[in-house]
Amino acid sequence: MKAEEAYKDMEKWLGSRFLAEMSSVEKLIEVARHHIESSSKIQYEITLEETDFFISSDVKVIPDPVPSLHVPPIETSGSGTLTISQLTTLHKQFLQVAPKAIRALKQFKSKSNSSSKREVGDRGKEKKDLEHQRTKRNRQFPKIWLTKYSWLKYDDERGIMFCASCRKHNVDLGENIHNFCSGTDDFKLEFINTHQSSEAHAWATCMEAASTASPDTASAEQMLKSMNSITLGRVENIFRTCHAIAKSGRPFTDLDWMCKLDDMKGVDIGSVFRNDKSARMFIHFIAEVERRSLKEKLEKSKFFSVISGRVTDSILKAAAVVYVRFANKGKVHCQIVGVQPVHKTDASTIKSAIEETLQKNLQLSLASQDWSRKLVGFGSDGTDVMVGENSGVAKLLREIQPCVQSVHCFAHHLKLAYKGAIKNIQLYSILRNILRNMYYFYHNSPLNKNNLKATYEAIKLRPAIPSRIGGSQWLPRLQTALQILLKGYPAIVLHLSKIETDSRASNQQKVKALLHLLLRMEIVKFSHFLLDVINVLNILSRVTLDYTSSIADIFATVQSTLETLHMYQTRAGPKERLMEAIQHFHGYQLVGNGNISAVRTKVLSNLMKRLRDCFCDASQDVLRATTIASFKLWPDKMKQEFGEKEVSVLTRHYEVILEAASVKIGEVETEWSMLKLELYNRFQNIQTLTWDLVNSDYSKKYPNILTLVDLILTLPASSAETERGFSQMKFTMMHLHSKLRSESVTDLMIIQMNSPDIKKFDPQKAIHLWNVTWQRNRRLQGGDVMTKERPDYSSEFDLDSLSGSD
Repeated sequence: MKAEEAYKDMEKWLGSRFLAEMSSVEKLIEVARHHIESSSKIQYEITLEETDFFISSDVKVIPDPVPSLHVPPIETSGSGTLTISQLTTLHKQFLQVAPKAIRALKQFKSKSNSSSKREVGDRGKEKKDLEHQRTKRNRQFPKIWLTKYSWLKYDDERGIMFCASCRKHNVDLGENIHNFCSGTDDFKLEFINTHQSSEAHAWATCMEAASTASPDTASAEQMLKSMNSITLGRVENIFRTCHAIAKSGRPFTDLDWMCKLDDMKGVDIGSVFRNDKSARMFIHFIAEVERRSLKEKLEKSKFFSVISGRVTDSILKAAAVVYVRFANKGKVHCQIVGVQPVHKTDASTIKSAIEETLQKNLQLSLASQDWSRKLVGFGSDGTDVMVGENSGVAKLLREIQPCVQSVHCFAHHLKLAYKGAIKNIQLYSILRNILRNMYYFYHNSPLNKNNLKATYEAIKLRPAIPSRIGGSQWLPRLQTALQILLKGYPAIVLHLSKIETDSRASNQQKVKALLHLLLRMEIVKFSHFLLDVINVLNILSRVTLDYTSSIADIFATVQSTLETLHMYQTRAGPKERLMEAIQHFHGYQLVGNGNISAVRTKVLSNLMKRLRDCFCDASQDVLRATTIASFKLWPDKMKQEFGEKEVSVLTRHYEVILEAASVKIGEVETEWSMLKLELYNRFQNIQTLTWDLVNSDYSKKYPNILTLVDLILTLPASSAETERGFSQMKFTMMHLHSKLRSESVTDLMIIQMNSPDIKKFDPQKAIHLWNVTWQRNRRLQGGDVMTKERPDYSSEFDLDSLSGSD
């Protein structure tokens, strides 16, 4: 047996090693193929050693080229001035011709030497004077250049040439000489060609293309074609960096050092748009693309629901987060719209904040008939401000659309139902204190934690340290804590027993009290019972936290939860059955009678009663009718009467909205019967179907009933998405350590929650939008100089102020 296991391990090891070696060989082949195809020499040493392949940049396999010899500059004469060599020759000739005049020649030589030194010292100044004189002599602008370069202009009065595009769009990168924005009188063809390939001219050309094209008809491809490949690559790199900054919740100022890092890595990002203002602007346009995409989806959808919640903390004071939920062809979407600060937390203020958020970010007016007839649901927490019958936000929305179905967040409902069910249950309070004290006992003492791990290993159990309970993840945390207590019971009790008998232990009394409670039979039995209940509730919680879950899915899960809890009233659950008629647990004698029948009956009764009341704020008939949208609730075999009553209830309740969506009410019930028959005849397991799959095959055949299904899927089942939005927003604000404007917070939240992953992000639409918007505002302002203060990105985009310091 051991030989077989050893052979299998060896075969597995050899297989993985062979794959690793082949991977290294393939890398070597790729490098060799590249050099062969590009006809280039391999400069650095290539090493293939067992499974490792690397290129050593420290060892070169070909010698460096021999540097060219430095030729000393040859001095030339100019404007009648002799060079040093000429003066030396003249000196020798004078000595030969007149040797008696040696003294006079020495004086002449000293003067000539001093003049030569002055010549060397003032060479730069004389050179500039010579160039100026030469330029002045040739100061004739060739008019033929104007026909060759369409952007080049000549000012006859000032005698300068300039770039029309750069001057029109005020693209000035601050060149001291040969500045084609302000103009230059240095008429050389090489300067014109240099400017034509410069980054400044590329930006100006891009802006000129945007200004001449219609913003409504210009496509992204047309706008991007106006940029050369180098400029477009730089813009894409910066936009990708800004998207990554927003997606990861980093400060805007990170763009500065990230650009410097790109420079060091050889990534070409240009010399402009490298500061925090640029990051804020580009992030705004990336978020704006997502907003426009969301609006397009909403316009294509026939129904939508609003989900909102409030948050109050030390950073944002008070704010409302708004989401929209909609379904199109059986596929559910739930996306954030924005964050809006509120000064008061009354229903009217929050309703106004919801309307303002929709109007500002999506240009969506709830008061308009086009959008009000699409509104079918409202999801929120269970506070009176939100769902109050007399003056809640839900009531105010029903004034806009009477058919709005208000749903109290079921995740919040579940938490309230659980807290109400275990309120004043003494055994639960004791058990909760045990779990909390055990967590802190081991969490705050590395010695206790290490000794507990050693105890686990001694009795051959997998180590599991007691975990914390409470917090936003209260249900899964409580489930984990109970599982660790029951599975690790022998190790925990054994370790605590050792501490109790150790006279040197400082916490002996605390351990003794904790150990006394762990050995009580009613505590152990109640722990098993509570774990059975928590396991059932955790399944329900997972369904409520999934944004794709419809009311039908949650309603179906609630019904199965109630049936399971009702069964536990007469029959113990799977965990509790392990403790029936047992006086020992993991070998330890338990004390007490262990009678928890009265407690378990009270907990189950309270919990079932509160779960039945979870949808009391909505129409029960409508909610029950939505069960037809859950394939899990469809019968295994075809029943002609299934769903007929539910379809009738739904069409009657949403008749006005369905008619506005061009649904033929009279054909809905007929289509339901035929669609149901076809699905049962075609699919054996009806419970595995999804509505997007059904829509792909039957949307044209049965459009009316499938539109009704989209309406059902649009109804919100919980506001769990707003809770996720709150958590993400608090994390971002705390991480940035700053108070951002609500517009910037909205931009960050939209990118973090709605935009694609960093690897899948395509910046071209954002670049196109930025380019067009910048030019549109340039035209509106009539070419006036813009201020550097920019309170609103939708009104001002100043290229000059953003291309400043890093």
